[in-house]
Amino acid sequence: MDDLLARGAIPEGYKVEIFDGEVIMTPRSPEQDVTVAVARYAVWQTEIGRDRVFSDVLVRFPGENDAAPDLTILAQGAERLGNGYPCNEVLAVAEVPSRPDDDKDYVRNVAKYARFGIELYLIADPFKQLCTLMTEPHATGYAEVQEIPYGEPLTLTLSTGERIEIDTSEFPVRD
Repeated sequence: MDDLLARGAIPEGYKVEIFDGEVIMTPRSPEQDVTVAVARYAVWQTEIGRDRVFSDVLVRFPGENDAAPDLTILAQGAERLGNGYPCNEVLAVAEVPSRPDDDKDYVRNVAKYARFGIELYLIADPFKQLCTLMTEPHATGYAEVQEIPYGEPLTLTLSTGERIEIDTSEFPVRD
C-alpha cells in the first residue's frame, strides 16, 4: 500500500485497500462523502477538534493488512508513522458501506477492529438507513451492539470520556 501511495497509483476519487489479501478499489459514493462530512463536522464541534479526526488515512495493523477507514478518531498525542497511525492509537472508526450488506464492513472489519482493540466501531449504512454502534471489543467481535435508525440522535462516547453528538437526520440514504 505504501508503494502505491508513493507512486500516486491510486486513481482520483477511489479508495484502495488491501483487505485479507484482496485489493479493494471502490469509488466514493455521494452518500459516503456526505455521511463522513456530517460526522467529521460533528467531531470538529467538540474538544477533539480537527487534529485527531481523519478520513481515508492509513491505520497500521501489525502482522495484517493496513486499512484506511472512512473516518478515524485518534487518541490525544497519537504518533504518526509515515502516512498513517498505528491501530493502538485509534479510539474510534466509522465506515459507510458502498454496497448493501457489505461483508467487509459487517463481518471482516468487525472482527479485525475488535481483535485489535478499537473501542468504538460505527457503521452508518445508507441502504438500511441505520447506524450500528459497537463497543466493548473482544477477540472475535464486540460485546455491545446498538442500532440507531437514521433520524435519531447518535451519541458516541469515547473511552476518554469525550462525547460526540451526531445528527443522523442529515445522513443521505440510498436505494
